[in-house]
Amino acid sequence: MAAGGHLLQSWNWGAFKQRHGWFPERILIESPSGSAMAQVLYRHRGPVSIGYVPRGPAISGAADVLWPELRARIDHGALRHRALMTVIEPDQPLGMTGTFRHAGVVRGPAHVQPGRTVKVPLLDDDAILARMHQKTRYNVRLAQRRNVTIEHRAFDRESVDLFYELMKDTSERNEFAIHSYAYYDDFLQTFGEDATLLFARVDNDNIGAVLIAAAFGNEAIYMYGASSSEHRSHGAAFLLQYDAMRWARARGCTTYDLWGIPDVDPDSTRSDDKTTIAGTRGEDWRGLFRFKTGFGGEIVSYPSTMERRHVPVLPVIARRLSGIQA
Repeated sequence: MAAGGHLLQSWNWGAFKQRHGWFPERILIESPSGSAMAQVLYRHRGPVSIGYVPRGPAISGAADVLWPELRARIDHGALRHRALMTVIEPDQPLGMTGTFRHAGVVRGPAHVQPGRTVKVPLLDDDAILARMHQKTRYNVRLAQRRNVTIEHRAFDRESVDLFYELMKDTSERNEFAIHSYAYYDDFLQTFGEDATLLFARVDNDNIGAVLIAAAFGNEAIYMYGASSSEHRSHGAAFLLQYDAMRWARARGCTTYDLWGIPDVDPDSTRSDDKTTIAGTRGEDWRGLFRFKTGFGGEIVSYPSTMERRHVPVLPVIARRLSGIQA
């Protein structure tokens, strides 16, 4: 997949998901009208499957000309995998004219991936800090004054053990689900030098926060992270994200994706809401929203999902059978 595509359309992502029950198929179309690329992930349940195109396809050129051929190739793969439907979740508008029906699709389910995110332009250090909300910038500098140190860890057993322990602690405290140990370990091993595992240490000993980020093309993405409730007053999580941005910029990335905020802004504002990221619970994303938007990035909304229905049977049941998640 070309550098202009999304990480979830990368070869590494397909190889990684293949280790966790998905079957990737890659499609490339090149013609005088342009190019189109898609990675379709198939999830099998018994004799049938469901296809999923996360953050794709990538179309460069005349979309109305390229889409019919791409759709035919998707249909061909679906036939081999006995897919009931393919859920398409574009990274950006595909540029086609006309209606969903004209394109041979219907409006799909709610987003599998976040419907909105925050993307920070990776400028120089001073410019990144200047874009931040005042409180966020204060927390970054507080962590620096308190000698919070950032470690770029090797992807060894000790590091992944420490990462996963803090993930479990944060999951229980903030009431959200996490993946298995093997999932995070496989992600790091698959992405290799395109990923980073960062620890923020407080007092050169205690781990205040951890994160995994990965780069693809000109964008890096904050994939997974956790923080300690015992050391949050040191600002470790803020400095950790700032350092991840600097890591991404050093790799040549121009944007850093903080990966997901609520589809609708919380009712409360910064002036009247004291919720913090540590206070985020379950479906209450106010603290997470404040944390991520505090870095001064641009809020990006993704297009609606689409469904290409290969077998006209109950689509909701088909999705439930597949357990589609990424």
